[in-house]
Amino acid sequence: MAANTITLPEALALLDGPHAAVVSEIGSAGYTLWLGSGISRGRVIGLSGSDGVIAKLIEFLRAKRTAAADCKFNQALETLLTLAELDVAQRAALDLTVPVKEWPADQLKPIVGRLWNKYSEVLSIDIEGEKQDFLLWTGLDFPNTFADQDPDLEHLALAILVLEGVAPQLATANWDGLIEGAIVELGYPKEHLAITVTGDDLRNAAGAAAKLYKFHGCALRAIESEAIYRPLLIARSGQIGRWKYENAFTIVRQQLGALIQTTRTLMIGLSGQDENIRDMFQKVGGDKPWPWKEPPAVVFSNDALTQDQKDILEGIYSTEEWSESRTDICTSSLIESYGRPLLPAIVLHILTQKLQVLASDAAAPNLGPDDRERLDNGIVHLRDKAAEAGQSDLLVLMRHVAAAVARVRHQVEIGESPAGRLKYFPMSSDPVPRMKDAIGLKATGQREAATALGVIGDIASTGDWTIDLDNPEKTTSGALRIGTDGAAARVFFAANDHVINGLLEAGAFNESDPDVVVVSAAPLRTRQTRSPSGVYRNAKPQARFIEFGPMLAKAANTDDLVRSFRWEAAL
Repeated sequence: MAANTITLPEALALLDGPHAAVVSEIGSAGYTLWLGSGISRGRVIGLSGSDGVIAKLIEFLRAKRTAAADCKFNQALETLLTLAELDVAQRAALDLTVPVKEWPADQLKPIVGRLWNKYSEVLSIDIEGEKQDFLLWTGLDFPNTFADQDPDLEHLALAILVLEGVAPQLATANWDGLIEGAIVELGYPKEHLAITVTGDDLRNAAGAAAKLYKFHGCALRAIESEAIYRPLLIARSGQIGRWKYENAFTIVRQQLGALIQTTRTLMIGLSGQDENIRDMFQKVGGDKPWPWKEPPAVVFSNDALTQDQKDILEGIYSTEEWSESRTDICTSSLIESYGRPLLPAIVLHILTQKLQVLASDAAAPNLGPDDRERLDNGIVHLRDKAAEAGQSDLLVLMRHVAAAVARVRHQVEIGESPAGRLKYFPMSSDPVPRMKDAIGLKATGQREAATALGVIGDIASTGDWTIDLDNPEKTTSGALRIGTDGAAARVFFAANDHVINGLLEAGAFNESDPDVVVVSAAPLRTRQTRSPSGVYRNAKPQARFIEFGPMLAKAANTDDLVRSFRWEAAL
């Protein structure tokens, strides 16, 4: 299993198996995610085409070069190509009279791939008579390149983790505003993240859902307030080395050091090649090494550990533990998956953990541990089916997951189902452990809905029911669609009778719809009290209304619960 070919189901298997302790700790908000350029490859680096920043920089220099022997742009381009480590044949094959966008992919891709890991050296190329950040600001057309970028699936996954309360603090070496863009796409202002470049930024962090430490600078801030934040963009190798001494970053260094000391670290898309990053971890290890135990203090998402990453591990643990256990440490500290499948896998796993906690708190006095485990497995089955279905387009999957969670939450608790993409509505803004026995969740209907999902997943795991999803931007879309060879039904969850009225008024479904199953957490009053049309049950509407809370209370065991649910769903 290679990190660059791993599928989403395979990434989930890693989290279920050898790295179960890691994802459990993520659910407890016990890991700070440290993020690098690898999570933005599809939007910024542009490895597969000519639209990324490296290719843009090559084209900038190529277009400005002249035939003059002392042309400073030609000299800079030659220095850049030297960094790309081209052999004689590769260098000879390049036609610098042709725009980069017309270069054959087999020529451009290796160049971009090599330079990606040397970005600080590339941006350190000095051009006589120009400012030191000339290549960054002018060569990359920084204000336009980084102003309006669409978030990718990694950024949407991170935004979901923030809103679900399991990623209250993030650290990134990236300048781009893609995580902020993902927060906006999910319906929140970018101020929902406290962007922190210097200590002054920390003084305006109250009320934010999470702190995002952009310790190498922030593109959006630099564009909005060039005089203040442009000088704080850390790009050149000399700047990276000097960062640990700059007074402007003292408070941020202290805050990051505290994070390394008090929370575990998961690095995704971050090689650890920058010396200031390694130094922070090694300093913490020198002050108070982390003990070696599961889950590991530092974990990397990569194909294999680089020497820089091994240096971080050696620095964070004591000399004795590293010497005695370094093989085990390295094995446990590597998740062999890149961020593209890993972050969606983490999202699905966290949502599953939350559903399982909700289901565990549903009032079902006769269900024993084995019954509860079976329902948990039913939830996992639904998760795995979603992963299999979404593997072909992970960005679509992340958007679908976000939209589906938002719609179901609006439906189950509020009785709303407007058309369009809804503001993301987290299951809970608390980490997973704090959801257990939380009084505020008791009347939301989520506990019963989660348990019903376990029942549906259990039935689907036998092959008796199929599972599908509607378009979550439609008013009439429920939580999911269940089916047999001869029938299908949209499933809606509702906390109580009042919520069901809201869904009826919103046009989510009609009582006469034969393809609707409504699962209510609370007992249902008769329709007679609100309309002369009759009652839910004895008026025999074509939609089926299941009083799931009372069903749970009466169920002798999971077999009994499943049997009752199947009978009421009447497929």
